[in-house]
Amino acid sequence: MNITGFEKIAPYLTHPLVLVGFVLLLVYGIHWQLMRSGLLSQVSKKDSGLIIRLFLRYGFWLALVLVLAGFGLQFSGIGLSALKIYIENEKVIAVNAGKVAERLYAQLDTKDQQLSVKDEQIKSLTEAITALSKADAPAKDINAALRALEKGDTKEAKAIFAEVLRSKEAQGQKTNREAAAAARHLGALAYMNKPQEALVAYRKAVQLDPDNADGWNQLGNLLYRTGELTQAEEAYNKVLTLAETYQDQEKQAVDYGNLGLVYAARGDLDKAEEMYRKSLAISKALGLKERSANLYTNLGGVYLIRGDLDKAEEMYRKSLAISEALGLKEASADQYAGLGLVYDTRGDLDKAEKIHRKALETHQALGSKEGMAQDYGNLGLVYDTRGDLDKAEEMYQKGLELDQALGSKAGMAAKYANLGNVYKQRGDLEQAEEFWKKSLQLAQEMGHRNAEMVQRWLDKLAQERTTSTK
Repeated sequence: MNITGFEKIAPYLTHPLVLVGFVLLLVYGIHWQLMRSGLLSQVSKKDSGLIIRLFLRYGFWLALVLVLAGFGLQFSGIGLSALKIYIENEKVIAVNAGKVAERLYAQLDTKDQQLSVKDEQIKSLTEAITALSKADAPAKDINAALRALEKGDTKEAKAIFAEVLRSKEAQGQKTNREAAAAARHLGALAYMNKPQEALVAYRKAVQLDPDNADGWNQLGNLLYRTGELTQAEEAYNKVLTLAETYQDQEKQAVDYGNLGLVYAARGDLDKAEEMYRKSLAISKALGLKERSANLYTNLGGVYLIRGDLDKAEEMYRKSLAISEALGLKEASADQYAGLGLVYDTRGDLDKAEKIHRKALETHQALGSKEGMAQDYGNLGLVYDTRGDLDKAEEMYQKGLELDQALGSKAGMAAKYANLGNVYKQRGDLEQAEEFWKKSLQLAQEMGHRNAEMVQRWLDKLAQERTTSTK
């Protein structure tokens, strides 16, 4: 049997509502026609035939309505697909907060040469992303913010947390903790590329919830990063007090390590070693292997500055053994960099260069700009010691460009100081002085230990000029 024109309407018969309607239409239509033809006897009122007849009759019209509705939805381009989109817009999408945090950290400009601080920041980002998924905001806005974060864009997420902060603050003291949490999340997202914005957020967080150790720790990390060592120490001491009050040993370990960073930057090596060893003792007792590896690296740095090369090498090798066993590639690269400095200081330049290049290759593969900046600086020292000033300058400049992009005051200060030494050896005293002054300014802003050393160089340069003019 051939139905004329059926091929034209066939594509529209695939819609679920159309199909359901046609099935009902056939069922009720056949019964209705049978009743009209007399083949199916009418049901008497006595036997409740009216109810059955009405059900069959209106079932026919119900089927017809479903068919027409199906055609309407099919032609208008909506239907189940539109319903699906609507439901999706009302549900918050699932994301792996930890993975997004790691990608976000890698994509943005950061300056955390200490892996322990980096780990803390990734943890804070993970908490922020998790909180975003549960924020009191429209699902479509949250989804848009989560998708943007996956691409490295924090703007929409920060806008949501800023609104949550404003809303909770407006509710008064009873919601201070919720407002403080929003401020911490806002600070974590601004930490990498908007340090002043992050500072405002973290200061607000500790103001609203002064007994929250995480808020003070995040504030301390940012102050350390920006070179505000005195304020960083104050924040870390607050963390330590809270950690001791609540007998939180892991936070004590973290905080002792962070205080060690502050003292090391100032040049107070005895105090730095004391803090590192306190942190190491707690970390080993708690089985925190990765943190222990970081602390051995920090202790290696202390001994290297003191000139105790055998002890420095011992610390770096202990750290490296743990990192390699755990498969921590970036930590291993940092420890190789430390060993390279030991060999450089001993005068074994070939071995030093080989190790520094191995560290550089690892940092490049991981996309670690801060690690690459450090490696270029270390390679510059090797070439400088050899007397290859052109190559040394090339390495220092590469490192400086990365430090400038990262906003690393400590890194820039070190590179400017080394570039000054290159130009001093070439006899270009004006250029040497210019670089050393830049280095001194940055070191003084940070309260860094190198400020005194660079000042001595400048004083000696001034004396040499005075002597030469007489």
